[in-house]
Amino acid sequence: MADNPNTNEVPVPPTDAERSVRSCRYCIVGCGYEVYKWPVGEEGSPSADENALEIDYPGGYGEWPSPNMHQIIKEDGQEYHVLFVPDDDYPVNEGGSHSIRGGTQAQSLYTPNNEDYDDRLEQPKIRIGGDLVPVDWETAIEAWARATEIATDGGSDPNGYGQKLFFYQFVENTFAGTKLCFDVIGSPNWGGHNRPALTPECPGMVNAGLSEWSYAYEDAAEADTMVIAGADPKENQDVIFSKWIDEQGDPDIVFIDPRRKFTANYAENNGGIHLQVDEATDPILLNAIARHIVDQGWHDEEFIDEWVMSDRETIDEEGWYQEEFGMTPEEYYDLLDDSRYDPENAAETTGVPADDIRTAAELIAQPDADETNTLFMLEKGLIWGWSHENTGAMANLALITGSLGRPGTGITRGGGHQEGFWTPGVEGDVIAERSTQTFDGENVDDVTIPPNTVERVRNGEISHWHVIGNDPARQSYATQDLRNALRERTGGPQPQTADIDEIERAFRERIENGGMVLTHQELYPNTTTQFADIVLPARAVESGEGGDYHRWNGERRFRQYQGFMDGPAGAKEDWEIFSLMGQRLGADDMDWDGPREIFTEICEEHAGAGGEHSLQGIADAAAANDVTPAEYMETVEDGVQMPTYEEGGEVQGTPRVHAPDGEREVTDHRFHTSTGEAILQRVDWDRVVDPDEGLTIGDVYDRLSPEGDEIWVTNGRLQHLWQNMYTHQRLEYIQKRFKRNVLQLHPVDAEERGIEAGDLVEVVNGDVFDLRGENTEGSFTAVAYVVDEDDAIQGQPVPEGVAYTYWLYPEQVNNDINPAYLDPANPNPGYKYGKGEIRRLGESEVKDEMSFKPMNVAPE
Repeated sequence: MADNPNTNEVPVPPTDAERSVRSCRYCIVGCGYEVYKWPVGEEGSPSADENALEIDYPGGYGEWPSPNMHQIIKEDGQEYHVLFVPDDDYPVNEGGSHSIRGGTQAQSLYTPNNEDYDDRLEQPKIRIGGDLVPVDWETAIEAWARATEIATDGGSDPNGYGQKLFFYQFVENTFAGTKLCFDVIGSPNWGGHNRPALTPECPGMVNAGLSEWSYAYEDAAEADTMVIAGADPKENQDVIFSKWIDEQGDPDIVFIDPRRKFTANYAENNGGIHLQVDEATDPILLNAIARHIVDQGWHDEEFIDEWVMSDRETIDEEGWYQEEFGMTPEEYYDLLDDSRYDPENAAETTGVPADDIRTAAELIAQPDADETNTLFMLEKGLIWGWSHENTGAMANLALITGSLGRPGTGITRGGGHQEGFWTPGVEGDVIAERSTQTFDGENVDDVTIPPNTVERVRNGEISHWHVIGNDPARQSYATQDLRNALRERTGGPQPQTADIDEIERAFRERIENGGMVLTHQELYPNTTTQFADIVLPARAVESGEGGDYHRWNGERRFRQYQGFMDGPAGAKEDWEIFSLMGQRLGADDMDWDGPREIFTEICEEHAGAGGEHSLQGIADAAAANDVTPAEYMETVEDGVQMPTYEEGGEVQGTPRVHAPDGEREVTDHRFHTSTGEAILQRVDWDRVVDPDEGLTIGDVYDRLSPEGDEIWVTNGRLQHLWQNMYTHQRLEYIQKRFKRNVLQLHPVDAEERGIEAGDLVEVVNGDVFDLRGENTEGSFTAVAYVVDEDDAIQGQPVPEGVAYTYWLYPEQVNNDINPAYLDPANPNPGYKYGKGEIRRLGESEVKDEMSFKPMNVAPE
């Protein structure tokens, strides 16, 4: 085997090196990369005409790849160099911009060189006599099928099967997975990797008729004001911040966040403002801003008259959600007249000074400008809180200021991962016919809604849980309680041999006694694997293993990711696993040859013509050129922004959604309602969330709030790390900055508890809340990150009474303390609203190895 490539030298690819194009496997930005692969021993020359990069080395700044962009893999006995190079010409990161995450992609490739990745799942396993033992694929698929047949009573009761599937994957894999769940099995019990039901992440936006991803990246450069709430492009979407906001743009930023982060100081240093809102009070703050805009007459009455639905009866006809939460403009103005939303009163609740509320309103509404060019960005800080209130309040602000559909405007999620969710289109009927979960509101009763799969696992309704590409034992809410339930429900009879009839016997006995079978389809073992009965190894298609796939980024730029390596011989691509499962259950339309054939089916039968994610233009352009859709996408190296259309035999894209009539080629309506008019949302602290008890949002806030020695413990990302660190926990270069999870504390809170920077602390929540009155407890440990007052030159990163931690650090996951409160109308968890008592355990082993200097110092 060649020497480990982690040296200061990087080989140069020869002119005939295999070249593939793809985007970064990590965040939503989707920076472009070129991947070069060539046999070891056949390196190119430093001369530009003798290497694939066409650069004369030693070259200039930015023209040389880092050692972290290089890896050596082995396939069929041959060693190959693999080099990831940022694509200078790709529109997203033109000039070669990239993040630390993207720049280290090569280090996570499957290779004998990488001992840190030697726990990769490489062969199917079944738990026999308490231990996971290797089996063949035929046995594993048959065991899965028999568990499904037992759980669904031979298919007559599909509710016994539940699926928890990735949103972040590619359309080929998610289409195959959802087809298996909804079409073949017919179960309504589907949850995404980060939430337990098939519900929108931004319900207030979606039900207002707005897209979650409506803008083009260039709008961040063209905006006069940018409102960033519960999001942080500097921390999580590096290139959006560095290239489109800082380098090419100059917006006045209204940054809404409980913490004084780098972006908060950057905003204040560059003409903007930081609204340091008290935890969980965002709806009141956003309504107070809206009230001041309306009171001053800064709202866009012409836009509202033309584009906002004003007839009560028409709103009610849009659907139950709009009947329950939609408002006419007059009803909305009446709501804002509530004294709670007067800036002076709102200041007392939110902690944001009234003058700052008024200043923010003026920056957003831009009363002295000819037209309002404000861009709104939100993400998990709002989504994973009061999901309807927060996202609806942002939608309302965009609507009343008319900040939609023009350059420099829009409303969008900041996003985490890229998107590739696609379904066969039958899920709505399946949920309507088979879900037993309902919603009762103030205006509607007994409405069928998508079921909460996590609760169904807890209460025994799901007897076979199929988890794909995620770790719900750590990534759900109140996860300590969930692990206890998983331990109990999977702890029954186990097979004693790998004989399929013995496996079926044990599964049947367990299920008939209230237990559950768990199948885990993954790359690496994680916490959920500890409870799994069947483990199925998948290929890492996001790393380039297998065939060619498609997904889109934060400006809906749809692109082909070209595969360039095999991965473990015993693993299979997810679509292939779903195909084997579907065929075993009798499906006659899942015998695909590969992901390209699935993509053809999607484009020809489910392209979504007229929708904001329409691929119709790709299908039509492929047909016009007499090639398959995947073959056509090979020629579209820059990707194409959805919705797509065809013109002159070439696919065309849509830079921004919600453009005015006459400026759109695809969507029939400017906004996603029957009339094309948007709908203002009722965002009210007094909204009743439990009609039986008369419980309101404000009441739930009181129950979630810290008491006694408790403080708020909120969570989020850190720039270097990615999600649950499924790759980064194995990469020393990344992990050395944060060798353990951290808990940011204000010095006053730390001193009161005898804690100093580098101490190991435990956070305990003895009252993890839910709406069933079955409160539990949870805890996790972390290393205290306390910034000395002398070093806090631009303020403390967290205020008194609030602690902050990374949300999915392995073995130190704060979800154990997070409440099991989910909005009954739209069951998105309140991951952000944790609390707990904090106590010192002693000094940590990294106390003298980690830096505890401030991370929030921005240039002035």
